[in-house]
Amino acid sequence: MKFEIIYEPIPVIIIRDLFSNEVNKKILAESISNEKEFSYAVTGGGDKEKVSEFRTNLVAFYDNMYDDRTKSILLESIDGLFSNNDEFKESMASAPYPINEFAHTNYHETQVSRYGDQGQKYNYHIDAFDSKTRRVTMVYYFNEEPKPYTGGILSVTRSPIYKGNPIDKTQKVIDIEPENNMAIIFGSHVPHRVSPTTSPSDFNKGRFSVNCWIGFR
Repeated sequence: MKFEIIYEPIPVIIIRDLFSNEVNKKILAESISNEKEFSYAVTGGGDKEKVSEFRTNLVAFYDNMYDDRTKSILLESIDGLFSNNDEFKESMASAPYPINEFAHTNYHETQVSRYGDQGQKYNYHIDAFDSKTRRVTMVYYFNEEPKPYTGGILSVTRSPIYKGNPIDKTQKVIDIEPENNMAIIFGSHVPHRVSPTTSPSDFNKGRFSVNCWIGFR
């Protein structure tokens, strides 16, 4: 694992080479094989229809798909990372607040997103409102090589947001370009967005990411 730390204006941890190349490829292959499980995302969840232009990507709910988590290379790899990888655990425990809350968490949920086609996106939002189940967010990226999509930049800001837009225009925005086998970790109350993403229509040519929300239950 290769670490890059951003301290200001928001604590963000970037980890490259999170998993081995073999595991990374298996995670992608698994998601491609699960194509039929993906549906248009909505804020709040539950509906199969694309309801607005606020968020236009596809998602699959892996926690609901696998009763036995060891049957999923993705879920098994994340569970092992959180439970057994000392480098990851100690780094998170000693990170700036609120990332360091990871050390005390006892719950995580996992969703896989696919962005691409003609500009799928997700406007500024936060992952947590009034629940403690989401305290820390980890986003893990995986895709075919060479990268088959353009766009899909993750932007984070310290500004409060309203209806998908920052309120304080003076606040610096951090733009991070996704890379295969890279994770980005930040507090779940941090406003962030995914810029429009363009890719071939083939499902396997998209921008895939794991959205893992970590907290207390």
